[in-house]
Order: sequence, then structure tokens, then C-alpha cells
Amino acid sequence: MIRSYTAFTREIDDVEQAVAEVISQLEPEKNCLRSTAAIVACYHEFATNGIVAELYKKLGFPVIGTTSTAVATNRGYGQLEFTVMMITSDDATFTAACSESLEGGLDGPITKMYESALAPHGNPPELILSAAPLMLNYAGDDYVAALDKASGGVPNFGTLAIDNTSEYLDSYVIYNDRIARDAYAVIIASGNIKPKFLYASFSPEYIFEQTSTITKSDGNLLMEVDGLPIVKYMEKMGMAEDGRVRDVLHSIPFILDYAGEGVPVSRVLLSWTGDGYGICGGLMPENTKFNLGTWDKDDVLGTTVHTIESILKNEGANALILYSCLARSYSLGAEILSETEKVNRTVSERIPYIFSYAGGELCPVRAAANSNSFHNNTVIACVF
Repeated sequence: MIRSYTAFTREIDDVEQAVAEVISQLEPEKNCLRSTAAIVACYHEFATNGIVAELYKKLGFPVIGTTSTAVATNRGYGQLEFTVMMITSDDATFTAACSESLEGGLDGPITKMYESALAPHGNPPELILSAAPLMLNYAGDDYVAALDKASGGVPNFGTLAIDNTSEYLDSYVIYNDRIARDAYAVIIASGNIKPKFLYASFSPEYIFEQTSTITKSDGNLLMEVDGLPIVKYMEKMGMAEDGRVRDVLHSIPFILDYAGEGVPVSRVLLSWTGDGYGICGGLMPENTKFNLGTWDKDDVLGTTVHTIESILKNEGANALILYSCLARSYSLGAEILSETEKVNRTVSERIPYIFSYAGGELCPVRAAANSNSFHNNTVIACVF
């Protein structure tokens, strides 16, 4: 059986006090079973000011996670806070590892990372928990493909790091006492753990009827739509003027119809190249048809609550991990914490949980091997 415990702190200036608060809530000496690991989500200053490193030193078991723009657990929520979930078991095994820099490519470092984390396991893994970097030269799909190649398709659930700056310079992956913008960290779980997954995006009424076609692209670079440069296309659609996009890039959802997938895939624009190409969160294959979507606050909050209620029907579960795309938060306007608050009220004390915003979401489309997918604009859930 899995047990999980959560902790939360707002103390960002005093390392010793912050760590003491977290330890007092987790009570590791009392609660740790045979195998233990932890997942963190936090405002970026907690990663850079030494608090995470000191916490790892005190805990003595693996810690992975990412920076985020808002976080929550049963104990509280906010934008400038630190959260952690400790997962522990006598009949499951948790190990962790972190890759070398991914600047030179994904396959080698991710395979080496996976093999390092896998080595202590006597049984085939049941779950990979991922903390991935937001690197604009890679599509989120590339991470999924590289880890699937290494693992043979073990269910992979996780998030991409994010922050609230325009160039994502404070988006960090956390691994024990290390932080990096170009590394990937995982927890691998085997034994008596049976994860269940769920994800949700737009309601159909918030997807426009007009269909367009990607006519030129390169991986996650979107160059032309319907034969027009991407900026010209957006001007035609009333979303740009004089070569400048009117809204925050994340707030423009692209709903792609991947041939043979059967399920629409959502993508966001993250940034621009110097050539005026759109840098997207995921792959944008040429000749793919898509529809634009729009955000609605009530729809975002409604799909989040529905996802939580659905996933909590799993009896006997003792841990819940939730990630919501940063783009979803833009629909909330001035009430930026309304989704985080809704999560906190809906879960309440029913199960220990951790929630944060994501720069991209990694979630299987079925609770089975070889079904791992990269998502944008979704809320994803894993319960075990």
C-alpha cells in the first residue's frame, strides 16, 4: 500500500525555518516506510535560494519536481509558495535519477537516466513520474518519444517546468540538491502500485468550426497556415495587427486533428523565432488540419472539478497528483488563483494531493503501456 503526506510553506527568506516547517508536517521519522520519494512544486525562488537543497539533505531520500506559477496541497495554496508530496511504501519501490544536459540531444541522456533509476528494481516498473524542462528547441512529444524508447512504454505522467517570465528563464527542474533548465528528472515506481490516469481539455462548444491546415512546419516550429506566414494568418483571423499578436500567446489554443489518433490534440504557442515562426509546445506536422479554440473561465473550472471527482472514484487510492496547463490560467483573468482554490476545496481532506501549473502535460491516454502522450491546454490527474 502507498501512503502519502503533503507539506506547504510560505517561508521563502529563512532556509532553516522553511525546512523545519516542511519536516514538521511530513514527519518522515514517523511516517517513512521501506521506500520513499518526494515530488515538489514551487515558486522559482525556493529552487534557487537553497531551501530545496537543504530539505533534501534533511530528508535523505530522492526529491524531484519543477517550478510553477501557482501550487497547492491540502495544507494551502498560492503563487509564491512551496509544496511537497512524500510517497512511501513497504511493498512498492521508488528510485530516482536525473539526466545530463539535454542541449546536445535527448536519446542518450534520457536512456542513461532511465537505466540508472531502473537498476535497483527487481520487478518491471509500473509508473514513471516525470519532471521535464521547458526547452524551446524541443517539442514535448520529443520527451515522450525518448523516454518511451528507453522504457518500452512504461506509463509516464508528469509536467514541464514553467515560470511567470516571458522567456522562461526561471523554469527549473529540481533533483535533490540540483536545479537545471536543461535536465530531466524521474521517479520510477515498481511493485504494489496501480496508477490510474485522467485528462480533460475544452468542452466542444469552445472549439471554432473553421478548419485550417498547417502548410509549412519543422518539428514544433509553425511557419505557415493555409499558405500564409503564421503572423499573417493570425492577422487574418483577427488575433494580430501589424505583425504583433494581440493576446498572450498561451491563450490561443490550436486543436489539431492528428490522423488516426481519434482524439484531438491541443497545442499552444510559446514564443517566436527571429524569423517570425511560432514556437509551439508540441509537434505541428505539415498537412495537419486544426481548429482554433477559446477559453472560458467556467469551462476551465468545470472540467477541473469534473476530472477530480472522476479520478477520486478510484477506491483505496492514497495519493493524487494534478497538473493544469499554464494556458488555462489565462482564462481566469484577475482571479488567477480561482482554479487553484477550486482544486483545494474540491479535494479538501479526501486524499493527500499536490497541484501545480505546467508548461506542458505528460499523461497516458489509457492506463496501459505504449499510450503515453504529450498534451497542452489540459488538466491531468494521476491517482494511486
